[in-house]
Amino acid sequence: MSKIIYIRIKLNVFEYKENVKTQGKEVKGFTKEWIENRIDIFMNYTLKSLKNQTNQNFLARVIYHHSTEKIVKQTLAKYDELPNNVKFLTRKQYNQDILEVIKGHDYLYFVRLDSDDMYHKSYIQKLHDYQPKKETKALINQKGYVYDSINNRLIEFFHKSPPFFTFIFKVEEFLSGVRWYKTEHGHTGVIKLPHEILQGRNYIFHAHNNNVIRKEGYFNSKKYKQIHKSKVRQILKQFIGKK
Repeated sequence: MSKIIYIRIKLNVFEYKENVKTQGKEVKGFTKEWIENRIDIFMNYTLKSLKNQTNQNFLARVIYHHSTEKIVKQTLAKYDELPNNVKFLTRKQYNQDILEVIKGHDYLYFVRLDSDDMYHKSYIQKLHDYQPKKETKALINQKGYVYDSINNRLIEFFHKSPPFFTFIFKVEEFLSGVRWYKTEHGHTGVIKLPHEILQGRNYIFHAHNNNVIRKEGYFNSKKYKQIHKSKVRQILKQFIGKK
């Protein structure tokens, strides 16, 4: 049974924003400032975690809104060329791409990742090695870290159903129209699907200068174990290699 591992990363396509009238105001994720900042974060953290994977047998697609194509391409031109298995695509291009690349495989492992977060360097290998039960629709990563790149702080983190999961589809069913499993309340509902929990601390939630996670109070809570400063770099290396 062959599987293809496909990582979807949303840059600035947010359904709830696309369906809201902006009344002449710019959508935050469509501005030049926001896009440049987010792509810089992607390049220095998310892309590094992809390039650091011990198994490079995967595809990663970063999806951006078509109206921002010029800004996205101008920004990308400032950086080194992307690896062959990583591409920036519009939603239309992505919809065509995924249907094309999964042909010839039995299973699609559809990995969710945000454009500022990271997976452990062993994660892709773990997905290739894993043998789920036939009824399993999702592999959930409950344990990970939260990293504050502003203050170089790291804490151990646990979430019952976080936004770090992999959906499993039969390619035949996906090509026939089956898409996303319907879940209530987004990622928190994934655990209600037939699922299995992956062992290990497999992800990093990234708290930086342009997201809300820094305001959640995780670093001030006794609930989460704070990693000593002397060990932060060593753990980060397991995700993004040498900084």
